[in-house]
Amino acid sequence: MKTMSKYLKPLDLPVIILASALTLVIGVMVYSGDTIASRVIIRGPEKTWVYPLNAEERVIVSGSMGETVIEINKNRAAIVSSPCSGQTCIGAGALRKNGQWAACLPNRVFLLIEGAEGEDGVDATSW
Repeated sequence: MKTMSKYLKPLDLPVIILASALTLVIGVMVYSGDTIASRVIIRGPEKTWVYPLNAEERVIVSGSMGETVIEINKNRAAIVSSPCSGQTCIGAGALRKNGQWAACLPNRVFLLIEGAEGEDGVDATSW
């Protein structure tokens, strides 16, 4: 029975360990989470605001029914107050992923999380 030392040269083992560690680190970086979103776009009837997602902001948007309040903090954005009757926009909760959105249609306010160019994530997969 031959031992592994007859097949490996002195630097083979460190190279194998380094390649395995590099593969693991790259795999973790690629598959570790969601697409990083970089900005929040808020559209009202008369104005559009753009903020970085990591901002600490409270934006009051005057809509057709009254004021809609949007808070951006902790890398999340959410509609926290709106004059509409259904309150579906508030029920959408905090948004943080690229492509997520919430809207208060009666008040004509739209909130979108958007990544920087080139940050398109996988939208769907089919087999």
